[in-house]
Amino acid sequence: MKWLRWTPDRNGIVGVILALCFIVCIFAVVVIYLPDFQQRKASAGFGPDWDCVAQARGDPVCIKKPGR
Repeated sequence: MKWLRWTPDRNGIVGVILALCFIVCIFAVVVIYLPDFQQRKASAGFGPDWDCVAQARGDPVCIKKPGR
């Protein structure tokens, strides 16, 4: 198991820390700007006779379509 023997120098430690910070920042940006990526396209489960609109904050607002 030679690949487990990592003796890092200062540059290696700094590189790993910067890479981890970069990954965490990318994850934070994705979570902040795309929090409900799948919810916007999904219906609330009421069926085709309901018109649901996703809100920026909170639950979707659903109104029954007239004539049905």
